[in-house]
Parts: sequence; C-alpha cells; structure tokens
Amino acid sequence: MTPHQKKVVDLYKEIGNKSEIARRLGLHESTVRQILIRAQQDPGITQALERTGISSENAKHGWRRVQDPETGNWDSVFWKAPQFAETFIEQLREAFENIDRAEPIEPPETVIADLCTVYPLMDVHFGMLADKDETGAVDYDIKRATEDMRLAFAKIGALTPKSAKAILIVGGDFFHANDQTNVTPAHKHPLDTDTRHWKVLQAGVNFLAEVIETIAGKHSAVSVRVLRGNHDPEAHKVLTFAMAQRYAGSAHVRIDEDPRDLFMAQWGRCLISAHHGDKAPPERLTLYLSDVCPYWSETRHRYCFTGHVHKDQSRDVGPLRWESLRAFAPPDAYAAGMGYAGRRAMQALTFHRRDGLVLRAIDPIER
Repeated sequence: MTPHQKKVVDLYKEIGNKSEIARRLGLHESTVRQILIRAQQDPGITQALERTGISSENAKHGWRRVQDPETGNWDSVFWKAPQFAETFIEQLREAFENIDRAEPIEPPETVIADLCTVYPLMDVHFGMLADKDETGAVDYDIKRATEDMRLAFAKIGALTPKSAKAILIVGGDFFHANDQTNVTPAHKHPLDTDTRHWKVLQAGVNFLAEVIETIAGKHSAVSVRVLRGNHDPEAHKVLTFAMAQRYAGSAHVRIDEDPRDLFMAQWGRCLISAHHGDKAPPERLTLYLSDVCPYWSETRHRYCFTGHVHKDQSRDVGPLRWESLRAFAPPDAYAAGMGYAGRRAMQALTFHRRDGLVLRAIDPIER
C-alpha cells in the first residue's frame, strides 16, 4: 500500500466509518471504499508479488522461482495482479484528489423554471491532428478545437434561454487517442495526434472546465456526464474524476460519476438519454431503456442522442425519438481516405417540463 492508502486503512481500523474518513481526508466516500477493498484482497497475492520483486502494475500473472534469503531454499511462487481497469481507476482518483476546487460561480438571478437546456457534445476528438490539404476539410489541432468550441458556445449561447437547468453530455470520443500508442483500442487503426498524450489530457481537462463554467453562468443548476467512446474507453475517465474533484464544493454544478455507458435523466414528462452509439442500434437501445429506465412510464417525450458515426440521422423508434448527431471534429486523414466527409455541428436543445422539445439552437461550425 502507498502511505496514502495506509492512512485510510489505519483510520478505518480506528473509527470504522467510511463517511467520517472521507470527511476528514477530503475524499469521496467511493474512493475510501475502493482503497479498503484493495486492502482486503487475498494477502497471498501481495506476498507472491513481494517475493518476486515485481509490482502489480508490471505483472498480470505468472510463475517465478525465488530463493529464500534465510534458508537458501528455492521455491516456485505464482502471482496474479489486480485487474488493470481497477488499478487505473484508483490511480486516476488518487491523482485528482488534491486538484484545486473551482471558485464559486454565481448563477443568473432569474431563470425560466420550466425549461432545461441540453448541450450534447459529440465526438470532439480533442488531440486530433488534421491538415486541410490532406483531408479536403479544415485544419484541426488542440488550438483550433479550443477556438472552435469557444465560438460555438458563444453562438448557441446567444440563442438559448436562461433555463433553470442545463445538462452537458460529453457523448464519447472527447479524446482522439486513448493512450500514447496513438491507435484505436479495438481495431488498432493509426491516429494522427497533435502532441504528447499527457499534454492532451491536461489541456482537455482545463478546457472542459472552461466549458462547464461558461454554462454555469447561464443556468441555476448544471449536471455533467462524460460517456465512454470507442477512441477513449479509459481516457474519458480522466475528465470525470478531474471534474468531480474540481466541483466537489460547488452549490449548483454536479458531476455524474455513473460508470454505465448509458445516460438517463428526467425533466418533467421528458426522458433525456444518451449513448456513444457504437455498441447498440437504436432499436436495441429503445428496448433496453424501456426495461431499465425508472421513469419510462412517467414520461411522454423520450429522446436518445448518440454520436460515433459523425452524421445527422433521426427517426422515431416506437415511443422514443432517436437522433444521431453530427461530430464536433472534422474528418481526419484516415476518415478522408475512406471517403467519409461528414459535416460538423454543435447544438443546444431546450425542453419544457410538459411540452417536450421546444427550441433547438445550432452552430454548423463553418469556419
């Protein structure tokens, strides 16, 4: 255990209350819970790792012959490290525990109580590098993505009302690359990236905070959800944990830490849902929502927003309206080489508690 983890375990032995430990150390209770779970893992695994001299981060499992330093006898030991995903998540949580909290953001004095504005941010591919001469579209890198986003929020912000609530949905593939290998995790397609992966993550965290604070100045309550994409199945968690720590003390910004691929929210008679769109067709999403959504029968205006395919599609699937939204990012060299030349767009959708979708503001991102 690290000194930080040992401190949590020692406090638990002393007071036996996870909530109190979280309060004393300024942590989320879920973080305390995960540290205690790791501490209670089979001690034989830890002993085997210690005897082999290999850390759990560098080993998955295996056999190794080791010599006892006291008796000189040889023995074979087997180790099996914890799953990478759990280790990765805990490392992210610990990395962001001491992140600076956001300064208090003053909401507007007056808002329209019956309205909720949804900002679906689809396929940003932050960190992607594209050359207009190679793609036939526009240049794209971290600097250009940031400039385009600021202008997009300024344009749609001027068209949207000061609704009581705002929901920011980061709908997957916010990051172009999942790690420094610069290939897609599943199919290993090569990716053109702007700079080092660490710098992309750092710039992405800072920029999403800027977006959230822009929205928070216009609405009295803001909810944020970051979804997994096929380009960033692990990297997207950086955004969730960083934003959760930054806005932990905020009175009107809430970061949703639900680990599921599916987002669901209720606004009066409206169901607002989202998924990246890479694993389930609209018909299956509709059936799944009707089965797991706790307020399906309480709603009439049901919407599901997806991305992934970088094009505008929509249709009624039974009692649900499905919309596949255009990507924020332009095509990269790989997409252009395959003949994909999708149009870009950023939009905001305003819902009335009773009447459903009443307003749509769109920036076509023609730069």
